[in-house]
Amino acid sequence: MNGSPHDLPPDPGTLSWYDRAALLTARGAATDVLTPRSMALRNLLWSWLAALAAAAGWYFAWVGLGWYLGLDDPENADLFVASALMIVALLAAAAAAMVFRRVVRQGRATHRLLEAWTALDRRPPARALPPGNIPQPLATTWDLMRAGQPWKHTVPLDGRRYLVFLSGKALMWMMAPVAPLMAGIVLVLVALAGDLGQDDGGACAKVAVAGAGAAIAAVGLWGVCKGLRHYTWALREARARISEEKTWPVLPTR
Repeated sequence: MNGSPHDLPPDPGTLSWYDRAALLTARGAATDVLTPRSMALRNLLWSWLAALAAAAGWYFAWVGLGWYLGLDDPENADLFVASALMIVALLAAAAAAMVFRRVVRQGRATHRLLEAWTALDRRPPARALPPGNIPQPLATTWDLMRAGQPWKHTVPLDGRRYLVFLSGKALMWMMAPVAPLMAGIVLVLVALAGDLGQDDGGACAKVAVAGAGAAIAAVGLWGVCKGLRHYTWALREARARISEEKTWPVLPTR
């Protein structure tokens, strides 16, 4: 997939297989790599660190400008200090924004690949392949039904366990960012409604606090949406598996 990191599996749409066994083997290897990376908690930590760095950089840049504008008789040295503080703070904020952008792009590419690889075995071209020698752990419910095996003699992919396994970290992603999201919203409201002064320094302080709060809230909202997207996809995938299990033919007992 274009724009995907080189250490991730390729787009399955660019590959071909000679039978279902080879396809399911490749699918299992790809999902083993993609599943832990799609909702890696280290990415959540990196996003929080980037948000704090960006918020701090924005805050100190505007506070430095407000300090300079609030001086009664600024000197050249004061201008140099204020300029240096703003440049360093804005560079730090820009670097943090680039880190966050990298995390977002990698997460989006990983999740797209995970969706493509997970649904690969249900596509019509994949189901038209000859079965081959499919290992039991990799056989899906559809493959076992196709082979005519009775339910009690098989270990099909359980859609319910699939949902729990894939959505566990999604719940963490949805719940953990709620705190920074609310904190950022509170900072923005305080900046807009609070009395931080009517002079130039107070206006800069409002912009500083509001910008810092907006950065924190934006990262929190992104984390909640990412977890919700993953959970929705896991639910959709589990329902597809469970629907196949419900269509399993009931063999007459002897």
